Order: sequence, then C-alpha cells, then structure tokens
Amino acid sequence: MNPKFFIKTFGCQMNVADTERMSALLSELGMLPADHLEDAQVIIINGCSVREKASHKAVSILGGLQELKQDGRGPIIGMGGCVGQLDKETLFKRAPFLDFVFGTDTIDNLPEILHRVKNGERRVLFTDFDPSMDYSTETKVFGAKAQAFVNIMKGCDKYCTYCIVPYTRGREKSRTISEVVDDIARLVASGVREVTLLGQNVNSFGKGNPNASAREPRELHNVIGKVGPKDGEENFPQLLRAIDSDSRCAELKRIRFTSSHPLDFSEELIDCYASPERGGVSRLSPNLHLPVQSGSNAVLQKMGRHHKIETYVEQMDRLRQVCPDVSISSDLIVGFPTETAQDFEDTLALCERVQFDSIYAFAYSPRPGTRASKMQDDVPNTVKNERLNQLLQHQMKIAEKRYASRIGKEMEMLVEGESKNQKVAGGKSGKVWTGRTGCNRVVNFFSENPMDFTGRFVNVKIVAASGLSLQGELVTGDATGDIK
Repeated sequence: MNPKFFIKTFGCQMNVADTERMSALLSELGMLPADHLEDAQVIIINGCSVREKASHKAVSILGGLQELKQDGRGPIIGMGGCVGQLDKETLFKRAPFLDFVFGTDTIDNLPEILHRVKNGERRVLFTDFDPSMDYSTETKVFGAKAQAFVNIMKGCDKYCTYCIVPYTRGREKSRTISEVVDDIARLVASGVREVTLLGQNVNSFGKGNPNASAREPRELHNVIGKVGPKDGEENFPQLLRAIDSDSRCAELKRIRFTSSHPLDFSEELIDCYASPERGGVSRLSPNLHLPVQSGSNAVLQKMGRHHKIETYVEQMDRLRQVCPDVSISSDLIVGFPTETAQDFEDTLALCERVQFDSIYAFAYSPRPGTRASKMQDDVPNTVKNERLNQLLQHQMKIAEKRYASRIGKEMEMLVEGESKNQKVAGGKSGKVWTGRTGCNRVVNFFSENPMDFTGRFVNVKIVAASGLSLQGELVTGDATGDIK
C-alpha cells in the first residue's frame, strides 16, 4: 500500500507553486496525496511569514499535530516555506516532536530529508541559501492541469523596511529566457493552456543569471520611458515576447504574471499590453497586480519603497491608454508607523483615482528583523482596524461599479472547478462552476450539462455582478461546440 502525504499551504502563489513542486517530488517517491491529514504518513506545513497572523496560523497547527505522535510513532511531520526559512531550529524548541525543517531554497532536498528521517535521524534541518548557485529548475506539475505556475526568478533585492521576504527568499536570481521558454513548451505539450510567471518582483527578471544586467534598479526611479536591456542582457518584456513567439507554445492561451514593483515597471513592459496589431504580446492577459502599499509619499518613504504616487498614477494612466480593458489590483498597508489621518485619506484618494478592480489590504504588523520593526509602532490597533475596514468598504463600492459595467457582455473564461456555493434556485439539477476571465475577474455559472468543465475555456454572458464576482450564463465551450 502506497504511503500518503498531506501538505497544508499558507501564503502567496509562490508558496502554492512550492507545494505543487513538493507534491510532485513526493509522488516520484511513490507516495499518494491524502484527503485528510489524519490519513497521511508524511505531513508538511508550508508556512508563510509575510504577516504576523499568517505565521501564527502555520505554527499553531503544529500544536494540534502533537497528539498524532505517540511513543515516537505516528506520521513524519515537517515545516517548510518562509516560516521554516525564518525560524529554523527554534521550531524544534517550540515543537519538539517536529521531525524536520526546510527552507524556500531547499525544496529539492525533500527526498533526502525524508530518507534521513526514516533512517532514524531526528530534527533534520535544511535551510541554507547557496548564493553561488545559478537558478535553474524545471517546473514540476502534480497531475494533469490546464494551469501552471512557473517560477522565473526568486528572491528580492528591494529590502522594503517592513518586508521579511528578502530574508526568507534570499537575493534575486533569475532563470534564463531559453530555459523558461523550454519549460513552458514542455508544459504546453502536456496540456497546460495558462501559465502564471512567478517571482517576488518579475520586473527585475534578468538579474542574477549569466546574462544579468549590471544596472541597479534605482536607476529606473520615477522614470517612464524606454528602459530596455543593454546588448546581450535579458529582461522581462523580452521573456514575454519570447514565450509568445515560440511555435512550441502555439496552444498556450494565456500568460499571467505576479508580482511586480512600481520602481521597475517600464514603458517597454506597458507596450506588451497593447493589441497584437500595435506590437503587443498577443497572449498576455489584460490584468496587472502592482502593489503600491500606500497613497502617501511620506509613508512610502518610510517604507523604503523608492517610488512616488504621482509616478504610479502616471503608470496606470499610460497602461489604460494602451489597454483600456486592463484589470488592475494592488496591495495596501494601513497603520504603518507615523501614518497620519491625512496619509490614510491619501490612500483612499489613490483608490478613487486609479479605480482598482480589487485590492489586498492589511493592517500593519511588525516583522522581526526588518528595519520597520525598530520603528515605534505608534498607530493604535483600534485605529488600524478602523482604517482597514473603511478602506475595504471604500474599495468595495469601486469594485461594484467596475464589475457592474460588465453586465450584458460576453466574456471568455477558464473554468477552474466546481464552485463552493452550489445553491441553485428552483431545485434544478446541475452544478455551479467557477473560473476567471482573461482580465482575472471571477465568474460563476450554472449548467445542467453533466460534463466536467474543469480546465475548459467557455464563453459566458454576464447577467449579474457584485463587488467580488460576476454571474454568467453559459454560451459556448472550446471543446464541446455549442453547449448553450
């Protein structure tokens, strides 16, 4: 009987991609995924430490696993992700029953780690970064899928004052364009139709590979212009165009990417969003996640962001000129040290000016070891929470208007699976399916057709909208002809 594994994942899409890689590695060892952790012989917590709450969640789960370990028996339990990278051996003190801890740069050591644990070694620790190693890795996808995450670079050199990522993911390293394109071509041949290119800052792609640019990112500070690579260098717009033009990727329908930094968001990248007739990248999805973090220049300076609001607005205006249908999302932090009531009003004003389709907003929490953790956390928690709620309510009104503008239009979507909400009026027999449009809007639709729509592209007519999603009626599907 094949042993089983269970992985609990917290955090960003990088962690989701890392879990996919862990799952593929474990399946190569002959293991199967378990639906419930109680049924698993290997349990891994892939933790996130970007925010205090997420870190606490990952560690708190360990407490509930202790009862599974009795008299030295029970499942093998490990902690990975940014929590493993940051907390290292201290996790063994907090959870003595923990068998192993590994970091973000040592996922491929997982088979060796399990071998050592099974041979009786206790408290195995793998969390070292190797700065001398080039970043070269083949994407591993667990099971047949229409979508895949592809890591194109890792690490971050920005060192924003509040952010733990440079300490948990290391310095920036990029794969080469040829390796990434070969990787995606292989995935397309296996049935993948949408790829999401991942990196802490994909706009810095090219740094840390053999063809890396020696130019420091701050040379791009507050510049909107043609910022291209030097001869022989590689950059992110070049990668997008290389994927789009490779004949082996002809069946790829969508290219997405996340995440970006305003400091490196160049005119060359904006031009990629143009229509193919105007020289754009034909399969680049019309959506962008560009974290701004605050609407106040004073707060941005304290955050060490090195970009200005005026430039950010200019970038978004230019992007919408090139691609009017683009969907824009962002990250925002409220209650950062020294943030005044006016600073917060500036954040609300920025949301109103840019008209984000969605935001990910959080109340500031200091992370150990960052420069901001040494600042006085002078905004009371009650004020932080009030501002967060006000910001979310403000954004919801904006999103409701933007989503409502889609009613009556026909849109193509990639179905990701069955919706969690299967309530159907009138007692109809069928299922509610969910997925995303090219501009990353969530759409739900009902169908009485018994077929499995997962991984299929279908056309839907939008009939209703909220501030979070759209409701559609099925029109056609790519693999089924007319299924109205």
